[in-house]
Amino acid sequence: MRYQVSHPWVTFAALSLVFFVVSAGAFSSLGVVLPAMVRELHWSWTQAGLGYTFLGLACGLASFVPAILIRRIGVRGDMIIGTLLLVSGFGAMAITHSVWLYLLATILIGLAFALVSTVPGTHVLTDLFEKRSTALGAYFTIGALGGVVGPLLYTNALNLGIFDLAHGWRPFWIAFVLMAVMSGLFAIAFTPKRHDESAHKLDVPEQVSPGELIEGLKDWTVRHALATPQFYIIVGGYTAYLLINTTAHGFAVEHLRENGVDAKDAAAMLSLEQLIGAAISVVGGMVGEKISAKTMMIVSLVALAFGMAGLAEARGWELMMVYAVGVGFGFGLSFIASTILLFNYFGKKSNLELYSIMCMISTSAALGPAFGGWARDTLGSFSGMFLLCAAISASMLVATVFMSPPVLRKIPDTATVREQAL
Repeated sequence: MRYQVSHPWVTFAALSLVFFVVSAGAFSSLGVVLPAMVRELHWSWTQAGLGYTFLGLACGLASFVPAILIRRIGVRGDMIIGTLLLVSGFGAMAITHSVWLYLLATILIGLAFALVSTVPGTHVLTDLFEKRSTALGAYFTIGALGGVVGPLLYTNALNLGIFDLAHGWRPFWIAFVLMAVMSGLFAIAFTPKRHDESAHKLDVPEQVSPGELIEGLKDWTVRHALATPQFYIIVGGYTAYLLINTTAHGFAVEHLRENGVDAKDAAAMLSLEQLIGAAISVVGGMVGEKISAKTMMIVSLVALAFGMAGLAEARGWELMMVYAVGVGFGFGLSFIASTILLFNYFGKKSNLELYSIMCMISTSAALGPAFGGWARDTLGSFSGMFLLCAAISASMLVATVFMSPPVLRKIPDTATVREQAL
């Protein structure tokens, strides 16, 4: 049974718009606006980094919540709650005068990100369109472009005379309150009403070919996969990607400013990195048909290591470009490389569980900004944290280079063990 809507592309536009808004106002934009907030409110960078950590943790740990809400109150109900959280989060950010309200705002935005973005979006779009890959590809590209546009909206507002760059961060968040209201209402209005999930139980099961069935017999169980070092190398690489993403977005602009780079140029580098990542993620899907996932993972880790090392020492355009190209290129390949490698090594039978475990473990990467803020307050610079990220990428690179496909070893049952003993 499929969702019934009169204008599926209007629904696509509504879901894409709210995804664009939450992407534009969350991780990348906060990193650009945060320096002005820290200076005006006299916060430490430890406190500022903790907010980024809360944002990442709330988004990651709440990833299962929209699935529960969709089952209980439907996609539209999930969107209503997500929109209320998003408006409340941006509103709290706009009026904050204390660290505690700032931390609450990041938690609300992180929760909203989980509720209004990929889970409901992919759930609806895969049911609406026959050409699912086309719709989803466009949807994810629009969402990624939000991360490009967000920083540019803040830095270019001065040129448009909307608000002062140094002291006008509150109007920026107010603008996102308005955008969240409009995009949220648009999504609520054109999202299908509650879907009777029980109808799917009446559908004829999808037919599986004999070849697929035979291959499925070779798939790993979760317990066997968790006992292999290969699983943790893949998870380690994926976690390194997220660690670099949150840490670079949180502190790159302030770090470059402290190294003498103009604030607008620093924000432009952040947007360029996001743009490169969005473009490479599209190309990576096509390239992945011709080269191995392990090769893509190696390339992405090399790029990330060079990119973060360049950011640590960047004081001019040369190393800033190394950062933007390296981190953008590496992050653009990261998701597809780790996802395909996990699937290729352990099969499809337990892929959902293994992918969920990987996502849960990788949530620990959200601790990076808190540590980075502490390092800045203690050591006086973000360079050490960025070099640490480069070192982590390099260590995962070495592990990946020497990683071989896992070999499934069946555990003999008790009777077999007794026979062997006799």
